[in-house]
Amino acid sequence: MSHFSKTLPLSLLLAVSCLNSCKKEAPPQAPPPSPVTVANPDLREAIVYAEFPATIDADKTIEIRARVRGVMEKQYFTDGQLVKKDEQLFLIEPEPYQQAVDAAEADLSRAKAAQELAQKRYDRLAQALKQNAVSQIETEIAAAELSQAAAGVKQAEAKLENAKLDLSYTKVISPISGRTSRASVSEGNLVGFAEPTLLTTVVDDTRVYVYFEVPERQMIRYFHARSDEDAAKRLKELKIRLKLADGSIYEKTGSIDFVDNQIDPSTRTNKVRAIFPNPKGLLASGLYGLVGVPISPDPDKPKEPKALVVPTESILRDIAGSFVWVVGEGNKVERRGVEPGKILPLDQTEGKKMSVILKGLDASDKVIVAGLQRAREGAVVAPQEAPKPAMEESKEGE
Repeated sequence: MSHFSKTLPLSLLLAVSCLNSCKKEAPPQAPPPSPVTVANPDLREAIVYAEFPATIDADKTIEIRARVRGVMEKQYFTDGQLVKKDEQLFLIEPEPYQQAVDAAEADLSRAKAAQELAQKRYDRLAQALKQNAVSQIETEIAAAELSQAAAGVKQAEAKLENAKLDLSYTKVISPISGRTSRASVSEGNLVGFAEPTLLTTVVDDTRVYVYFEVPERQMIRYFHARSDEDAAKRLKELKIRLKLADGSIYEKTGSIDFVDNQIDPSTRTNKVRAIFPNPKGLLASGLYGLVGVPISPDPDKPKEPKALVVPTESILRDIAGSFVWVVGEGNKVERRGVEPGKILPLDQTEGKKMSVILKGLDASDKVIVAGLQRAREGAVVAPQEAPKPAMEESKEGE
């Protein structure tokens, strides 16, 4: 073996060792900044609601009761039917009451005949008195008999009117337009003997009342302002919303039409009533829901309708409280503690959850709204501006 072949492996070993030492001395390359999406908080008019449990009651609920005694002869409606005002619902046997009317008419005719006779007798005696053909006392007796006959006519007229009224009650009519309940009595049964029998109920729910109670702390502001006619007017002009038991928002808004004049000492609440139109009959008496009363987004600024809003998902929480990640100088991530307010209703945000920020942010801050899992305190990131709709989806109608 030649000297060249013996020294070749040693030369290769030295070269590899030199290369390895050079690689160890080269500094490691830093990973590229993580991409995140940022957006400025949106300063906008925000409508938030204070919600209270509520019960719904129809505008008019009328119990239809028998006002005369007798056999229920006929029912003119089907259970649950819509009826109009003055529409006949039942017929109670009219024959006894028709006979009473006939008898009263006969009594009235007899009373009128007696009055006519008494009038003629008095006229004759009054004429004879002028000729001294009768005594004064006879004339006075005739006058008294005439007065009694006139009173008899009035009494007979009153009895006839009462008999006619009873006869009219045999035709049971609806005093309002509305929807009937199930009939409580079927044809052929006796009604009105022990008490005015309940026959059915008619409900007019073309508009409904919604009753709810407001804690006294939230009513204090109203009590301070109610002497101000403008404040009281604004209260009645508030557009009240109603959330139904299935979570849906009723399509019509209502208005407050009554606030009780005292606090309930047992519950420390104040009774309030709102009225809602119900043209389609979507609301029924007895339903439960949540009344939403629009309030200022910032309780400390009751006259300020605007607030900063951010996507709800950008608000994080830990043991220290709520916070958001913001991108500061040098594209470094900073933890920013915030005080979140209410979540805006989805009907204002096109289905995207947006929350009011009461404290902790300015409109110029760059809030991380996407890539939150890559954010950590002090990390350098590559911020990318979110498309405008990302923050403006909270604007109604946009």
